Amino acid sequence: MSNPSTIGIPDSQIRTLTIHLGTVPDNIQFFNDQQKWTSSLIWAVLIVTLSTSFVMGVNIGGPNVYNSFIIPWTRGYPFPCQKSDDTAQWIARVWWNCDYKNISRFNKTYGYYYLPMIPVKEQVWQQFIDAIHTVCFVLGGTVGGMTAKYWYIFLTRRNAIFASMIIQLLASILMIIPLYIYYGYTNDPDRRTIIKTFENKEIAIGLLYISRFLSGFSAGMCCVVSTIYLMDISPRTMRGKIVTFHQLFIVIGVLVGQIIGIPWLLGQHDKWNWGMSWAGLFSLAGCFLIWTLPESPRWLVQERERNEAAASLRLLRKSNLIEAELDEIERQEATVVTQNYRYILCVFFYSSETLSTLGFVEDRFYWSVISTGLINLVATTAAVKLVESFGRRLLILCSLGMIAFIMILLCIFVETHTSIAALVFMLIFIAIFAVGLGPIPYVYPNEVFSIDMRPIALSASMFASWLCNTLVTVFFPILKSIFHGYVFLIFCVCCLLAFILLWYKMPETKCKKLSQIQAFW
Repeated sequence: MSNPSTIGIPDSQIRTLTIHLGTVPDNIQFFNDQQKWTSSLIWAVLIVTLSTSFVMGVNIGGPNVYNSFIIPWTRGYPFPCQKSDDTAQWIARVWWNCDYKNISRFNKTYGYYYLPMIPVKEQVWQQFIDAIHTVCFVLGGTVGGMTAKYWYIFLTRRNAIFASMIIQLLASILMIIPLYIYYGYTNDPDRRTIIKTFENKEIAIGLLYISRFLSGFSAGMCCVVSTIYLMDISPRTMRGKIVTFHQLFIVIGVLVGQIIGIPWLLGQHDKWNWGMSWAGLFSLAGCFLIWTLPESPRWLVQERERNEAAASLRLLRKSNLIEAELDEIERQEATVVTQNYRYILCVFFYSSETLSTLGFVEDRFYWSVISTGLINLVATTAAVKLVESFGRRLLILCSLGMIAFIMILLCIFVETHTSIAALVFMLIFIAIFAVGLGPIPYVYPNEVFSIDMRPIALSASMFASWLCNTLVTVFFPILKSIFHGYVFLIFCVCCLLAFILLWYKMPETKCKKLSQIQAFW
């Protein structure tokens, strides 16, 4: 009688592998190192990255272009003409017919144009208050990354991804509400209209902060649960390439979020809440499509469910020749039993302020922002190939060295107000980051830790990453207001210290087994 697991596979492809050796040397190859993509593997990678990684990217890239609307709104000035920066005023002139030439309008307290200046001694504190929604996001990412390991105590790999989608879906729903309960769309409002507008101000701002925290929490979770799942379903020779798709779809999300945020789409005074919530549709779709994916074969082996692990591998590889790969996974598990700084987010979070300072205003501001997303996408797409061609160690060391040099140049060009040169080197920085420091932190922890330690270790590394993101998000505006362009020298020193440490302590992991990697130490 035919085995149900072999239905649909030609008899000529079915082989029986019997190993009579008690101990198998590490240098024996058990399966084809030239394994290729299959339809099941492509489907799994697309579902996971589109419903988690892509959404994370939108939540990083989108809010930056909406800050011109969010900041006055949270300060208590929700009306369309209450805008301070040049780009926001340009949008108000074109889409809301605001007239900033009539100075008398500005002196009408609580009127349609009223937006008081912040005293110099209060500006640093006000910058922190204005950035709270961004701080909430990175704090959520820190907590989500730190606690992601605990989801694996109660849930499978696939179910943990589902939980992150539910959290993001809730965040998107909450993001829609604020602009419907606290808004100002009326021309030159009277006192009664103003009082009614502010009735739900605190609730609306609270919902904004909660939504951003939950989005960050989901993003922090996805950096752990999604990358571990991608690692688990990948053939050894393709693991770097496949895990890099997580970073690639984050970058695609950043670019799409920036494009959606232009004023011709959702980048307007009365639409930014939808611009920050629409990505939840991908999480909603993922909540249903995730059940079409196989469970992680490595997790099933760890749970001593060998038959289910074999079925999962057959589905992913579209072949019955999976015994050798399954044996290698089991040997790694047996070995376990016997042995038992992120800089890029400040670019996307604060690029609106930096670019405006350099003179990119009105429509030029949006094209310069989108250019950062395009460069990031092109470079990350190249990284999918480079990460397997050149290895992890070379890419990370080269990117650290070049970024340290670029930080010095950015310091010079920002201080001398050479706007075009500063933008060019900002784009070069993004490209170099996307090739090395962008994808490698997601690939590397999955390769150097054993199966049972992987969730804990990746949670710890993502916690450290998001904690650094939080510190940069909180202190970058403050340091920039104090040191101006010289703030980039701080990043230069950090890169040089990281370069020295990794030069001596980072082994190459490209196409290597866990035992070979651990032999480095």
